Amino acid sequence: MTDMTRRKLLSAAGSAAGAAIFTPVVAVLELRAQEALIRSTHFGGPYQALNDIVGKPFTQMGFGRVEYDVEVSPSVIAKLQTQRGNPPFDVAMVSRSFGLRALNAGLLEKVSAADFPEAKALIPQAIPAAGWGVAMISDTFDMMIDTNQVKEPVTSWLDLWKPEFNGKTALPSAANGGATFAFISCIVRAVGGKDQSDAAVNEAFARLKALKPSVRTFYPDSIQPTQLIDRGDISIAPQFGIRIANQSKVSPNIVKTTPKEGIAAIPYDLCITRGSKNVELARKYINLTLTKPVQEQLVGALYGTPSRTDLTLAPELKKLVSLDPAQLFFQDEEYAASKQREWLDRYTREVQS
Repeated sequence: MTDMTRRKLLSAAGSAAGAAIFTPVVAVLELRAQEALIRSTHFGGPYQALNDIVGKPFTQMGFGRVEYDVEVSPSVIAKLQTQRGNPPFDVAMVSRSFGLRALNAGLLEKVSAADFPEAKALIPQAIPAAGWGVAMISDTFDMMIDTNQVKEPVTSWLDLWKPEFNGKTALPSAANGGATFAFISCIVRAVGGKDQSDAAVNEAFARLKALKPSVRTFYPDSIQPTQLIDRGDISIAPQFGIRIANQSKVSPNIVKTTPKEGIAAIPYDLCITRGSKNVELARKYINLTLTKPVQEQLVGALYGTPSRTDLTLAPELKKLVSLDPAQLFFQDEEYAASKQREWLDRYTREVQS
């Protein structure tokens, strides 16, 4: 039975008129699916929703069962290294910088757009050129403000230097490496137009050093600026987009205000592990996560930026999520890997200390 036939059968099974006819067919597909098993990771917490959004439909389509392990990116890499050639999972979810490292270490199968029928609908750079995986969804690094305190529009990263934010600003600390590197990249682009210019990097650090007296705190944990702004202790902070969206749900006065220079995309990539016995099944699993209905559900559950632009979303959800690819920039991961330690050390010395 072809995948197309399965989809047609399941679609018919969902209609009221055909339910009685096709329910036995669905049962047969699910029974067959018990024979195949794919193991995937996710980050836990809200990502538990993947079981209902992806795992169960995958089984209902007759592809196989999905079992999930909760792992963060470092633990994924550690387990793949210790079980090289016999990985404990077939699909690994990692933040993009870890995907590059895992590919370079020989821990992942290389993929391309040709492996996924849904690839044609994806935004640029959803599949990195080096081919370590595919962005299921992305976080962003954006600007968070409290509209009860901030009355004038914030339109640029350079608005952080406005005098009204003196003592009301929180910035990431170097201990929060992912946030800090994304923040520095945004400032470099704001002053120089791109993040690989030495002159722009130097200018960005000079400006950040001058900003230090206005900073109320440097936060080591990204939950801290959300707590501070909710109490009214600060009025503005660079913050991850998913965190801003979650806070906006409970405190509508706290919103994202995307700067005109753009925001850093932080993709969460699905990767196929080297040595997996289920590579073809893993491709089908990843492709399912990229389909329009699944992407719509992922945005609703996670408040992340989708990997495609043709989604139908509720107006209130659109306000919470960055949907315009033109506002995003994807970092060159090779360049970022070569500069991360240098930039974080410099930030510690010149800005934070």
